[in-house]
Amino acid sequence: MPLRKLAKSLISLVLAFLALEGVLRATDADRRIIGDPFKVQEKDIILHYLAVDSFLQWRGRVGTPLMQPSEVISSQGLRSPEISRKKPPRVRRIAALGDSCTFGFVAMGKFDFQTPRPYPALLQDLLDRNLGPGRFQVINYGLIGYTTYHGLRMLRREVLPDDPDFVVIRFGWNDLIGSPTSRSFANVHNPWLERLEDLAYHSRLIGLLLYRGSPVDPRSRAPWTVSAHPVPWVTPEEYAWNLGRMIDLARAHGAKPILLDAPAAPITPEIRANKDFIGGVRYGTIEQFLAAHDRYQAITARVARDKGVPFLHTTPPPEKAFQYFSRYDIPHPSAGGQERIAQRLYAEIISILAREGAL
Repeated sequence: MPLRKLAKSLISLVLAFLALEGVLRATDADRRIIGDPFKVQEKDIILHYLAVDSFLQWRGRVGTPLMQPSEVISSQGLRSPEISRKKPPRVRRIAALGDSCTFGFVAMGKFDFQTPRPYPALLQDLLDRNLGPGRFQVINYGLIGYTTYHGLRMLRREVLPDDPDFVVIRFGWNDLIGSPTSRSFANVHNPWLERLEDLAYHSRLIGLLLYRGSPVDPRSRAPWTVSAHPVPWVTPEEYAWNLGRMIDLARAHGAKPILLDAPAAPITPEIRANKDFIGGVRYGTIEQFLAAHDRYQAITARVARDKGVPFLHTTPPPEKAFQYFSRYDIPHPSAGGQERIAQRLYAEIISILAREGAL
């Protein structure tokens, strides 16, 4: 009798869940409940590119124009041309995971922001020009504000289903920034829970419940505070785990992972004068922020060494730093910096393919 009651209860619960799921899908009530927290702040040069996503927290806002002529965010929420999920025959796909440096964003003055062509697009140009068009597709999965927490989820959700041959990974800035929620974020570490999570996020009801319980909504951020040791968005230990997991998943899929460094620009009087920047990253001083950055970069190098994957150094020589960085921006490469990254990546990919006799 108790088992029969339990079975009836479970059946009732499943039916109620399916009914609520159906109502949400039929009425889009979940989307009205969540609202559009990024859209209401559309005057913000950063936030207006973003839209809510219950699994990724946010993604690119489909159709949003960029500063390049006729360029908009794709239907997949990416700064890339439209692609089919099924990879065309005899085409190699290169996936670029990262943050706003990969998306392509740089401050050229205190109130002057640009979206130069990012290194994935420039890499596509190099491959097309030197090896012929149609042989490679470079897809830019980078997005403003992303950390390795988001990168791993993007890899699971979007990148692996797109069947990449190479996965380029470039993080190391937003992970160390003081968390806007005053707590760090971590992915599940159990592969079975990971698969269950991937399945669960196909549910609109679960997505609604989890998003409403998440403090990342820009309408409800914690008050801005600064500290010599703020609570980072992603802890150093979790940063290392996320990088390693991305490498392992890429390899399990048959893709070749490549890690990139994320160098810092020289500190200029213009950067020191920008109090909004140092307050925004929640460190007490620029020196404290850069010391944390060095620790995370050392982790990237260690993970690459331990996993046996290429680690590309893109730091420019000091005398040429301002060919590759803006005087107003520490993390983001300028147009020249994006070109340098693309050239280093191109050389590495060609070298890998040549060693395999695959050119």
